[in-house]
Amino acid sequence: MSASRTTKAFIWSFLEQGGSKAAALIIQIVLARLLSPEAFGVLSIMLVVTNVADAIAQSGFGSGLIQKMDADERSYDTAFWMSAAISVVMYLALFVLAPLFASFYNMEGLDRYLRVLSVVILFNSFNSIQRSYLQRNMNFQGMFRVSLFAIVASGVAGIATALAGFGVWALVVQTLSQSVFTCICMRLVVPWMPKPRFNRKDAVSLFRFGWKISLASIVSTLYSGISELIIGRTCSASELGLYSQGRKYPGAAINVMTNAIGNVLFPVFSEAKSDEGLFRDKVSKALRFGSFALVPVSMFAAVAAEPIVGLLLGDTWLPCAPIFSLTCAANAVAAFHLVNLRVYMAKGNSGLYMRLQIEKTVIGFLCVGGTAVATGDIYATAWAVFLSWIISVIGVDMRPAARVFGYPCAHQLKDLAPTYVLGTAAALSAAAVHLTSLGYLPKLLVELAVYAAVYIVGARAFRFPAYFELLGRIDGLRRSTERKEDKR
Repeated sequence: MSASRTTKAFIWSFLEQGGSKAAALIIQIVLARLLSPEAFGVLSIMLVVTNVADAIAQSGFGSGLIQKMDADERSYDTAFWMSAAISVVMYLALFVLAPLFASFYNMEGLDRYLRVLSVVILFNSFNSIQRSYLQRNMNFQGMFRVSLFAIVASGVAGIATALAGFGVWALVVQTLSQSVFTCICMRLVVPWMPKPRFNRKDAVSLFRFGWKISLASIVSTLYSGISELIIGRTCSASELGLYSQGRKYPGAAINVMTNAIGNVLFPVFSEAKSDEGLFRDKVSKALRFGSFALVPVSMFAAVAAEPIVGLLLGDTWLPCAPIFSLTCAANAVAAFHLVNLRVYMAKGNSGLYMRLQIEKTVIGFLCVGGTAVATGDIYATAWAVFLSWIISVIGVDMRPAARVFGYPCAHQLKDLAPTYVLGTAAALSAAAVHLTSLGYLPKLLVELAVYAAVYIVGARAFRFPAYFELLGRIDGLRRSTERKEDKR
């Protein structure tokens, strides 16, 4: 796979993640002004149920298709029919159990909402296979167009329903129509259509790989929900609000970057895994580029937490700035987490991926739950989250690296140490701006200028390979664009 194709894939993947998240945020803001908090509460309860059912229905078959070296249309057909069958079972189960959920939560009408919303499981099972087709073929431009259109169109449908006074149904319509629009648009972009054929060998291979990925996803989802529940039980509602807001925005921003990078790395690694030399080279480059991009974003946001929170949320939310800062600082090691896990998946080690996720969940529960119960302090809990994440990435995610692909944890840390030293130096330089009495916006802009200057000058002075490779790729894209324009 050429460097220019990979670079274009990264750009379109980032646009797909960032564009869709931005559009979704705008739509949610509009809906929040039209609907009551209770309506969003009902949707949140339903999404917990449908998200778990979704993970079971998809069973990691999409990831299995991307990882599978000899995947053909027959493999896609097999994955589709397995996913479709499981999704029908999950839908019927939720249809039958819906009254029990309504009774448990004592919410009138929840059963009707859930029975309609659960239809999304059927469409998502199809969409997951279509997305895998595009991801495997590095068609992130197509994914960007489909995602953006589906979000905007479903947003219009949801807002129109809200304006008509249908309350919770507006959120059901918005969520369900997004999946329907995605399905329709994917059909226009993806040349593959399921045929009535099934291969037992492919089914066994995909299921063996996929169910472990699915279980890891379910464990991660449950851990996030239960952690919030534990913290909510040990502190006041206002403190939980501070904790949630302090983690929400850094998480959303870093997810855009990690998802964009991860979506490209998985097919790139899967394609190169048969050539150990090429594979190791791609892993090394991915770590360099990933850390070079994620470290400055994370460390700058950690230093500039106060003006960012003040501008985004107002002075009322300033007590959540330390939590915001810790969350951003923890994300500085996201490149190690992202690259190593994508390597294990590309190598077909879904069992290892699952075991690592379970191990990290246990560490998280012990650190976070123990601290929350023992102290009842959200700041102590935030420190526990920070430390458990660092331990999980370095002590768990990176531990099998030497055995799986011959790139030990110590070597990875040594290779990327200069990036972290430079990022820390830039952060300390920007932190000096806190000594001034500037307002939030001027302070943020000055801190950004100082951080960028130190980081870029340092990267040039110390000849960081990732910096010059990045400049080379940007120049290559520019020349490629100019040649295309000249031909026209």
